[in-house]
Amino acid sequence: MQIDIKGKINEKKLAYSNTLLPLFEAIVNSIQAIEEDSATNNGIIEIDIVRSTQKELELAENEKLPDIIDFVVKDNGVGFTEDNYDSFNYAHSTYKYTKGGKGIGRFTWLRAFRKAEIESRFRENGNWNLRKFKFEPTKKGIENHSLEQVNSTQERYTIVALRGLKQDYRKWCNNNPEDIALKIIEHTFVYFLNENCPRILINDLGTTIVVNDLFKLFTKGQVKSKKIKIRDNKFNLSIVKLYSNKVDNKIHYCANAREVTFDKISVDIPEMDNFLYDKQGNAFSIAVYVEGDFIDDNVNDERTSISFSKGDVEFPDETSQEELRTTIANLIQSEFQDQIEKLSETRFTKVREFVSQHPRYKQLLKYKPSQIKKIPSTLNEEKMELELFKIQQELELEVKKEANQILKFIDNEEDRENFAQQHQETYSKIIEVGNSKLSEYVIHRKLVLDLFEKFLKTKAPEKAVHSLVFPLQTLSDEIGFEDHNLWMIDEKLSYHKYLASDKKFKKIKPIDSESNERPDLIVFNKPFAFSNDEKPYESIVIIEFKRPMRDDYSEKENPISQINRYAREVINGEAKDKNKREFDLRQNTPIYAYIVCDLTKKLKASAQDAGYKLLPSGDGYFFFNDNYNMYVEIMSFDKVLKDSKERNRVLFEKLNI
Repeated sequence: MQIDIKGKINEKKLAYSNTLLPLFEAIVNSIQAIEEDSATNNGIIEIDIVRSTQKELELAENEKLPDIIDFVVKDNGVGFTEDNYDSFNYAHSTYKYTKGGKGIGRFTWLRAFRKAEIESRFRENGNWNLRKFKFEPTKKGIENHSLEQVNSTQERYTIVALRGLKQDYRKWCNNNPEDIALKIIEHTFVYFLNENCPRILINDLGTTIVVNDLFKLFTKGQVKSKKIKIRDNKFNLSIVKLYSNKVDNKIHYCANAREVTFDKISVDIPEMDNFLYDKQGNAFSIAVYVEGDFIDDNVNDERTSISFSKGDVEFPDETSQEELRTTIANLIQSEFQDQIEKLSETRFTKVREFVSQHPRYKQLLKYKPSQIKKIPSTLNEEKMELELFKIQQELELEVKKEANQILKFIDNEEDRENFAQQHQETYSKIIEVGNSKLSEYVIHRKLVLDLFEKFLKTKAPEKAVHSLVFPLQTLSDEIGFEDHNLWMIDEKLSYHKYLASDKKFKKIKPIDSESNERPDLIVFNKPFAFSNDEKPYESIVIIEFKRPMRDDYSEKENPISQINRYAREVINGEAKDKNKREFDLRQNTPIYAYIVCDLTKKLKASAQDAGYKLLPSGDGYFFFNDNYNMYVEIMSFDKVLKDSKERNRVLFEKLNI
């Protein structure tokens, strides 16, 4: 039976995340070739990186290195002897079966690279031989094969050149030589534990990295061996501290001494989304390398996945990835308990600090601690709030379901008393969740009033005062309930039907007008639900702001004159009811107008000349204009601030603010 090599290569695509797998396969082949000769004590593997711009150059900081196009791997192993070449010629060869060889690793070369060029000088049967051939995506696969005897006093060598990394893989290929060295360590970690591990070098743009030295530098020799057993399956663990800021905390599942796949330890120990620290304050990550017959027996041919048992395990020779991972995680939790507890404390401290500024999430520390622990400690405030908001929504839904379930059985006062006694914890939970949201809103009000008071002292511009109450150049449909502060003027204003802020009359939908005048705020209130008439609005409110301490009003800018003009425009405009029929605002709808300003001498004189009367409190004026069915109130900034504080005083006192 013959095999079409091109068809074999095309039957499966190499995942982009495994772009370096062809290099790993070539390196492992080199390691095994060196191991094959027991007399070789100085095994060496050199990896040359070939780039699209292949020259030594000085790169500016953050400048991207040229793309990698080739890897050339050279070793001093036994070489392509007749047996090794014969094995290479057969797909699914069993020649390296005892070492876990599947006989198809070389096919990954041509899934990512255009071709492979092989040259091997070796000694066999007393003669020196030189073998050359190309491995290409053709029907035969091996092209241009040659074998000749040579006179040689040089050492043996084998070169595998992986040529022409395909364009779609280039952007996925690790481009930094140190990153590639770390990936080699991760993939072949078990080999590095052997004192006879070949010396592996990476040459790139005139610099050389000794991968073995990097391994020693990052591990500092701190590797622990552990054994675990899950039912009948035994696993060997190598637990290592990696002193590198480029490696996450991972569990590496290895088949026949090679990494196949991994899990992040943070899946089970959320604190380990960050580095741990030793007693000297040095940061390190944890890598756990797992080996066992179960993994060797269940790895796929491409060595890219492991067939773990699915769901509930029923037989003694089965193991699921989840139970293996959680067993290892429990071991890690025990081994590094002190460091993990410090990370947990840091995480909770950061969350508590955030919650102290956002008390609506305070109850999460009590009712959702497990979810809180899963929030990464590296998040900025914006992302942390997003995570807390998700947990908050989950808690609120949970409380709502519990409350609805309980309310079904509360019919009278006696039931309520029984509930309070029997379900005190649930009752407290419902109250706390509701109070936390209220607390945040109350604190928001306190901060707004503090800012408003500061504006008054610093003579802030009119736009600043206006924007604090309601954003400029907006409509009510564009603003959320908590994004404005109309409550400073009147609590009822928050429940309007339509509001326009600093918009020209001709842009205001409820009024058909061509006027370019801009009321600061105009509010169309909802009709009462129990009203029997057909009027579309219960009332209309007009608000005009003036800069604190302003006293230089012209006739046109006089707020009393402005309010009258706005009222005339409202009444004379063609208003429409819900049936789009013209509606007479003059006869049906009251207008309430508020002028918010400082009571300067000029303004007081204007108010008195217009017949306005002093409010009983002495900090404003009022007037009823029969012609426009309009009540007008001139409110000083001090009055707005004082009244707002008074209305919210009991809430502020409850929170000790």
